[in-house]
Amino acid sequence: MKKPKGRLYTSNPAGLQFLTEEAEIWQITRGGVNLPNTILVRELSPSPTLFQTFLQDWRKKPFEEWWGLYEKRFLKEMESEEKKKGLREVYKRLLIGKNVVLVCFCKDHRYCHRRLVGEFFKPYDVEAVELNPVSQDQLSLF
Repeated sequence: MKKPKGRLYTSNPAGLQFLTEEAEIWQITRGGVNLPNTILVRELSPSPTLFQTFLQDWRKKPFEEWWGLYEKRFLKEMESEEKKKGLREVYKRLLIGKNVVLVCFCKDHRYCHRRLVGEFFKPYDVEAVELNPVSQDQLSLF
């Protein structure tokens, strides 16, 4: 199997300042503003149903309460033809040497679908690098 020459990154908009090489920036969001100079790829975003569940039921709760459910549902969605099409497009770009950044608005990549999409490519010899990693939880003073 041919090893992809391109590099894969994940990020939120703030992390794009750390991108040091030319790359296609793919916005993989269901909602929110369209970022300038990005390619909007809804196929790699959560389904409308999952996105609404996040907004209505989980967004303001601690990650521990909902992340396991979200991750399970999103990974199941990644088996759909719509998601596979988007994943194949990323891989094709990487094979021809293009760098790709998968961008969404989540602050913490550890609890975000962009990390799950990036990790999908591990078995294909692609390591996704987060441009704006959160390495530890914020400590509350109270």
